[in-house]
Formats: sequence, structure tokens, C-alpha cells
Amino acid sequence: MDAVTVRTDDVDRARAEVGRVFCPHRLTPQAGVHSVQLRMAARRAGGVGVIDLDYGQAVRIQPPALESFYLVQIPSAGSTMVRHAGQTVTSTPDVASVLSPYDSSDMRWSEGSPHRIFYADRHAVDRELARLLGHPVDDPVRLDVGMLMTTPTARAWARGVAFLADELSQPADASLFDHPQVAARFEQGLIGKLLLAHRHSHSHLLAEPSQHAHPGRLVRRACALISEHHGETLTVGDVAEALRVSVRTLQDCFRRELQTTPTAYLRACRLDAAHRTLRSAAPGASVTTVALQHGFVHLGRFATEYRSRFGETPSTTLRR
Repeated sequence: MDAVTVRTDDVDRARAEVGRVFCPHRLTPQAGVHSVQLRMAARRAGGVGVIDLDYGQAVRIQPPALESFYLVQIPSAGSTMVRHAGQTVTSTPDVASVLSPYDSSDMRWSEGSPHRIFYADRHAVDRELARLLGHPVDDPVRLDVGMLMTTPTARAWARGVAFLADELSQPADASLFDHPQVAARFEQGLIGKLLLAHRHSHSHLLAEPSQHAHPGRLVRRACALISEHHGETLTVGDVAEALRVSVRTLQDCFRRELQTTPTAYLRACRLDAAHRTLRSAAPGASVTTVALQHGFVHLGRFATEYRSRFGETPSTTLRR
């Protein structure tokens, strides 16, 4: 887990430190201002990260094409004018600005506009889109520059970013994301949710009707794959990729054949495995360890789902 924390009033150092986290760029304070009040905390794990960034003063930022990553920039106050890829957006707490890797940008941050910035590696985005579609795409993924943050899907995604930021700020060996399987699953889910929540150059492909010639056969193969590998770093996207179908096709076939979703089926397999582990656990075992071992990040949700399925709490099972 990578972490960088910087505080400085010096413009040149601010430019250099932010450049190390993102890329070299031009940084110009507003006319008559000769210093900034930079406060930056950057955390990253795998292909995603969160950067909390505040210049304190009104500044103009001009980065070249980012090349290897995407950014979703969400002001918690103030406003930012962003020109990127031929579009101009005024970003506020209700409208995030989104930068794709392929074009330069010109941004003017107002005074008092701290930002929370979500970072996503370009290759991770490409991989997750391929999982969602069931096949890779040749054209670059370009996200719309303005992202409305007031919709239910955007709010759900923002809660995921907040959870990521909180876990990445924990001390060493104290974060859920220190477990590589948990971190990988969360990364895929967060990027996938962004691709479904926000419009981009391949959104029309995700919206196309899904069909499969043999839905029953596909579901049986998927169930067998999940049952055999649910203890590994496995997501629904991985299952769809292995079976060479889109996530949407897999979801539709599960609903048609089993009246459930592949996510629910995978979760049920993991709950059953956790139940077996708790029943046979040695003295000194903990519910938290078992939950993480079987891929459950949200411990409260795990306890609720476990009780719903087995009629008792995980702790009760463990004490038997």
C-alpha cells in the first residue's frame, strides 16, 4: 500500500510533489498570489487510489495527457472550471470532473475547493470493461468529463470511494485491503460500478440486449465454476470472462434460470463455506478472520447475511 502526505506553502515544491503523484504539469496561482497552502494525502493500492488535495488558493493547473490513468475529481466545496477533450465543465460538489488518459487539461480551481480524487489505472479500466462486455474493445475508453454525483448509482459509487479512502488511511496491517484477495475484488467492483454509473464511449455496448443460445447450459457451467473456485480471488466478472460472455448476459441467464443473480449465488457459496469453517474452527479462531478468508469485506453485512441464511450469528456458530 503506497501513501504520500505533503504540506507546503511553496509553489515550486507543491508543483513537484503533486507531479510525483500524478504527472509533471504547470501550476499557476492566481494573479498577485505567490504561495499556496498545499495539503495532500495520497493513498493507493493496486490499480486504484484516493488523493485528498487542497491548494488553499485559487490556482490554474495544466497537465498534459495523463496517459496511464483516469481521474474522477470531486470538490467538497467551491468550484472548478475544467476544459478537457473538447468539453468544458464547471465542477462542484454535485458535479465531478472526469479526466481520461488521452487529452491534456486546463483547470481553474477556486479558492477553498478541496478535492477528493479517485485514481484508476488505465489497464484496470480496460480489463474491467472487457469483463463487463465479455470481450475486449479496441478503441480507448473515454469517459464524459462531467459526472453528476446526485444520482443513486453515483452516490453508491461515492460511498465505495469513501470506504476505500478510509481503509487506505489505516495503519500498516490494520486495513482490510492488506489482504490481496479483498483488495482485488474491491478494485474490480469499484471500477465496474464507475463504468456502469457514468457515461463513456462504450456505454451503448453495455446497454445492448443480452442473449444466449443455451442459458441453462451457461448457468450450469457458471455454478460449477463458482462452486469449485469461490474460495479464490473470484468475481462475477471473472466468471463471465472465463465463460466468454458479458456480465450482463450472465446476470440475465441467472435471473431467467434460477431467479437469482450470479453475485447472490457466489455470496451464498461463500456463506456456506464460512459456515463450515466456523463449525470446525479450532479454539482461538475469530469471526473476522473467517469472514476475510472467504472474501467478506463488510463485516456488519456479513453478520446480517449469515444470520439470515443460518438463523444465528457467526459468533454463535463459532462457540458451538
